[in-house]
Amino acid sequence: MSYLTLYALRRPASVRPTQRGARVDEQTLLNLPEFDGGAHIRVLVEDTSAYRVRRRRLPSPRLKLRIADCENEIHLKFSVDSPDLRENSLHKIDTLIASLERFRSSLQAEAELRIERELRPRHGKET
Repeated sequence: MSYLTLYALRRPASVRPTQRGARVDEQTLLNLPEFDGGAHIRVLVEDTSAYRVRRRRLPSPRLKLRIADCENEIHLKFSVDSPDLRENSLHKIDTLIASLERFRSSLQAEAELRIERELRPRHGKET
């Protein structure tokens, strides 16, 4: 399990849940309240366990991952409709999580360096 789950806050979705339910359906603010400008992450994985197979067509869940900052939005597409699409979807989310973990580690290192530099006494005048 990713260390990011330690920091995940379970908040109720700000959107109406799907009719038949969802495995996850939430919108979570990304910034602290005093910095909020609309940045959020929206996730939805529809639960199709109650759906029946009709005319040999398997139900396909709605899958959404949207990340928004104050100005831009990205929508990532996922699918479980074939073995190749399932493999690619899981690869995509694993790659995203790994990149976010590396980004967080590097961001933390830079934040710690900044604190160290702020606490270091200055000798001489800067030009």
